[in-house]
Amino acid sequence: MFSFKFIRFGVTLFAISVLTACASYQPSYLAAADLQAAQVNTQPTPALVGDADIAAMIRYAHEHHPRIQAAKAELRSAEAQVTAAGALMDPELSLSQGLNNTDSRTIAVSQDIPIFKRRSMAVEQAQAALRAAQARYLDETATVTTAVMRALIEYLYVVENIRVQQDLVDLRAQLVLVAEQQYATGNISLSEFLRAQNTVAESASDLANLQALKSSQLARVNSALSRGVSEPFNSNLSLADFHAQASQLPREQSELYAQLTQASPLLRVAEYELQALQVAQDIASTAGLPRLMVGLEYMDTAMESGTVSGMVGVSLPIWRGRYQAQRDVAAANVDSAIGRWQSTQLELQAELSMALYQWQEADRNRQLYGDVLLPRAEQAVASLLTQYANSATTFADVLASQQEWLTFALAYQRALANQLDAVTTIHSFFAYQLDTEARHEND
Repeated sequence: MFSFKFIRFGVTLFAISVLTACASYQPSYLAAADLQAAQVNTQPTPALVGDADIAAMIRYAHEHHPRIQAAKAELRSAEAQVTAAGALMDPELSLSQGLNNTDSRTIAVSQDIPIFKRRSMAVEQAQAALRAAQARYLDETATVTTAVMRALIEYLYVVENIRVQQDLVDLRAQLVLVAEQQYATGNISLSEFLRAQNTVAESASDLANLQALKSSQLARVNSALSRGVSEPFNSNLSLADFHAQASQLPREQSELYAQLTQASPLLRVAEYELQALQVAQDIASTAGLPRLMVGLEYMDTAMESGTVSGMVGVSLPIWRGRYQAQRDVAAANVDSAIGRWQSTQLELQAELSMALYQWQEADRNRQLYGDVLLPRAEQAVASLLTQYANSATTFADVLASQQEWLTFALAYQRALANQLDAVTTIHSFFAYQLDTEARHEND
């Protein structure tokens, strides 16, 4: 008879625990504020780069950069928190020994029953934190890739500057030869001939400075890749080639604004953190409610044989002001998170608008310098050099035309770099922005 009662009590206890622990919880995520959970954009989107070497560099950064490793560790931690929050049973074992009567011993096993949907709330809070960690991982991946792309853009820009400066050195060396002939025939003065030599020396010095800057820019690329600063960069990709494959917008401008709220990992981080705080507010609302504990107790004394009995306990907090303060803190945290979410959205919209303007400005400058001003400047340089050889123009005019050509050539390269930088910024706002691996595998 005792065994039957004991078994019946144990089964009843287990059923109560399971039913209570499995009580469903459906949070209402700020429906009044019209904040909806963001969904990952699954539409196919052009990759940022198609060059195999650059795609491999980005994948290397994704695998080795400390920021991404830290985000992965945070993700593993969030996954473990979900497992811990969803654990059904967490029994406690207690053992007591009498001091006056050493023959009196008590062994008890107790289990807190998560009534009022406490377990479901804890699971939902952990899942919201996991979603935030996943979005944060995407954001860190975008941040690292953006750093790689910008470092690479500046490196290629310096390489193009070296090429342009080398052309200027060659051009002015040719000018010195012409000036030497003119000086030998008495058509120019010694001071003008010396000025021509000085221009070559000045251009050669600028070229040496650019060579040193190239090493610094390479160190910046390697730092973004989490490699040694002296690692070589083996690629024949030029700034013009890079621009040809990666300067287009991933979507129409109107679509970019429409998808920003859904696709931005940074916005999703803020939204999922807000959801976790909303659940924390619901949890705080249960802090002052009773807690239920059930268990079994085995008692053994010298006077009688051991007995087993069931236990049911209810604890009711009595300091109400403390729990009201907890609810106030949770409500304030939610309000703060709403403000951060809305602020992040406004900031991203403004940054997207500025990046689109910079892209358009760079595109206009690219067309102006590349299609109009630079070709004219090249014709002017060739024409004036010929005229100078025939004593039909002055050295100052030749020098001015070369300086103008240099200005236009550098401005054209700067426009290419600026447009690439603007596209990189725009890609960094979206979760799908760096699908280089898929593009690489399809090539």
